[in-house]
Amino acid sequence: MKARGCRETLCSVNSQRLFLCAAAALGLVGAVLPACSSGKDDPPPDNGVNDVRLACQIRNTWTMRGVQRCTDCMAAAPLPTCNCEQFKDFAALCLTQGEATRSDPQCTVDVENCVNFCHKTNCDCIEGCYANAPSCKQHSAARDGCVADVCAQYCK
Repeated sequence: MKARGCRETLCSVNSQRLFLCAAAALGLVGAVLPACSSGKDDPPPDNGVNDVRLACQIRNTWTMRGVQRCTDCMAAAPLPTCNCEQFKDFAALCLTQGEATRSDPQCTVDVENCVNFCHKTNCDCIEGCYANAPSCKQHSAARDGCVADVCAQYCK
């Protein structure tokens, strides 16, 4: 299978599909990281609330969670950037946190599947997925907190 560049993979894929596939693709992103760079001059955002449950609770207050701009932000913020107009305001703003989560050996496919099978408003379920993966929970808390902070302006 031929490797795709950031622009082709991030920009040409339907954003909703990108959102749904982002978790599955997290393990594959490491292979394309050298080909992608943030290119933003702004300092990276911090970890927001830095807590899986609190980030979930923040997302639960969002009234525009299903709006395209919100789902684009949630999917693109922890991933490498591209020269895509659609993602330019938030792509890679949480890249450091996303990379830390993707590189954590405790952040297995099983943990990601558990989180993805939880209803997105069920914070108990989401937090419970990390019960046996404390390091993954710590890195996911940073990623989720950052994404909640960065995407709030598009999702509230």
